[in-house]
Amino acid sequence: MLNLVKYRKLFLLISLIVIIPGTISLLIFGLNVGIDFAGGTNIVLRPQHTITDADTIRNLLKPFNLESEQVVLGKDSKGATNTAWVRFDSKVDTSVTDNVQKTLNKKYNQSLQYAIATIPDSKPYTLITITKFTSAPKASDIQAALSNLPATSTPTVGSATPTATPTSTAKGTPTATATATNTQNGSTATTPFKIVDVQIGNSAQTINILTKTSISSGDATSDAKVTQAAIQGYFLQHGGPYIQIESNSQVGPSVAGRTTLMAFLAVVAASILILLYVWFSFRKVPKALRYGVCAILALLHDALVVLGIFSILGKFFGMQIDSLFITALLTVIGFSVHDTIVVFDRVRENMQRRTVETFEEVVNASLVQTLARSLNTSLTVLFTLLTLTLFTGIGTDIHTFTLTLLIGIFSGTYSSIFNASMMLVIWEKGELGMKYLQGKRDEKPYARKRDREIRELAETRS
Repeated sequence: MLNLVKYRKLFLLISLIVIIPGTISLLIFGLNVGIDFAGGTNIVLRPQHTITDADTIRNLLKPFNLESEQVVLGKDSKGATNTAWVRFDSKVDTSVTDNVQKTLNKKYNQSLQYAIATIPDSKPYTLITITKFTSAPKASDIQAALSNLPATSTPTVGSATPTATPTSTAKGTPTATATATNTQNGSTATTPFKIVDVQIGNSAQTINILTKTSISSGDATSDAKVTQAAIQGYFLQHGGPYIQIESNSQVGPSVAGRTTLMAFLAVVAASILILLYVWFSFRKVPKALRYGVCAILALLHDALVVLGIFSILGKFFGMQIDSLFITALLTVIGFSVHDTIVVFDRVRENMQRRTVETFEEVVNASLVQTLARSLNTSLTVLFTLLTLTLFTGIGTDIHTFTLTLLIGIFSGTYSSIFNASMMLVIWEKGELGMKYLQGKRDEKPYARKRDREIRELAETRS
């Protein structure tokens, strides 16, 4: 019979070789946590047309110096959305934007959705993003509908009382002039504006930007370091697409701190409950507490392997972890303990037969009997996870999730077979300094019984 237990110290040495580098990285560098744990911004954009390379977006975002920036290209499951952008050459007031909304709602006979932003520039201007079209609009139709807009009433100097006179160019491009009287020196100034561009987009692509930097939804007058309007404006100034801001969620430090605490408590609670469950399940076996402790040690082995590898990946490859990582880690813990209990349960069955074999021989026989079952179950899961990891986009949430499961379940399979049971034998034999934890040791822990039962046990192992 294959003797696996004989190499127990070698198996533990292999585990230490894997764990130590990751643990050192974890202590020195920590984990590259995402906004779920560190706080920050998760902003989702929809471009005018499909972007094939995430580096295009990263290059456009470089001047903003976003901290721990992560760009993920995705696809909206609901499909493409018809979007229109109306760009003015200057900042306009609410009388103009209100008129735009009334005019287009009437033309398309529906309530459209509008997002109005003041784009910062040497001369700030207004950009209106329009969505919720039931059918694809035409840029020429929108431009024609907006050919007669009232002039902006925003004074250019001082405090003034405006008067407006709308005009039109020969080509039909709407323009307007606002005359404002400066109350300080009696002079007058004009604020002309016109629509310089109308663009249509129909894209199902989403751009998910995660960063620890706070991105404000304020306009050009906002005091925030980075604003949505600044990103929109910079994209347009440097050849980027028009973009629609679909969502902008902020995670504050207090929320992030609570998420971290709850994640830690979840892992601790799972470990305690597993220990108690294994102890109770093996209560009829001598020294049942050892089974629970060894199962928890194997569990901690798997957790350290996953945390250590992701610490290294976070330091050298910028991979971040989020709340899904905790979900995957708890799944790994459950899977690892499941495999461990299968082996321990066979050890319990073989011990209850009260054979003349030593504890080491019983554990080895139990491992050999369950080896094929454990490998078949784990390999089925690992092949599926490997496929998902290879064919999902790097940097996406699902890729991090499947990679965590892939590493954790591989480690869990190894620890269940080559660590948990081996530690039982080491503890029983008092090796590696565990003799101080042995307690009272029986001279003959397993009594003899009839030879028929011995033969039955031998037959099951064949």
